Parts: sequence; structure tokens; C-alpha cells
Amino acid sequence: MNLFGAACGAVGAVGPGVPAMLKLSTGSAGNADFTRTAQYREVPATIWVQALSSDELQHVGDLSQQGALRVVYVAGVVGGMDRAAGTGGDVVNFDGADWLVVRQMEQWGTAWSKLMVRRQT
Repeated sequence: MNLFGAACGAVGAVGPGVPAMLKLSTGSAGNADFTRTAQYREVPATIWVQALSSDELQHVGDLSQQGALRVVYVAGVVGGMDRAAGTGGDVVNFDGADWLVVRQMEQWGTAWSKLMVRRQT
């Protein structure tokens, strides 16, 4: 049973999803001047965006998170930074801005992910 799909249908009646582009990190490429350039695989998606709850704000308050933060729900698996696993750097582009995934807050199998994102300048 696709619970995420069922929930999206119900939630979509109240607040429709936002079109977005997922930029899934595929690593980086070396340049002639020895700098690195991030590489992405782009995937169109529909997301649902919310402000952080007071509990979520309290949880990240001690982590020196600055800038505009949002919670994004998206179908599929999108991850935050995990240095040990060598993953991270995924970006969600919506509302004309890139938002870096700073934390994967929840993941339900391969059905959906709840992400904390920070707007990039």
C-alpha cells in the first residue's frame, strides 16, 4: 500500500505540492586549478514545504544553524550529510533558490523522506 501517495492526495486538497528539482550529489570533479566542482544528477519532483515546528527549532537551536530553514517532504530517498558513508551535498531547488539538505529527519523505506533544508546564498 502506498501511504505516501494516499497522504499526498489528501494533503494536496489543502496545500498543493510545489514543483522542485532534486539535485542528487554524484561526487565532485577535479579542476585544472586543483579546486573541486560538485556534480549532480537532476530529478524533477513535487515536494511539500513547511516551517520547522517549535520542537524541531529547539532541537537545532544548539547546533548553531543559521539562515532560513524549512522542512521538505519528498517521495523517495534523499539524504543529508554523512561523512562516514561518503554521502551528502544533495540540494533541493524550489521557489527560485537552492536549499541544501542539512539533515534527513525521517525516512520511511524508499517511500518518502522528511528533510531539513537551509537556503543557500
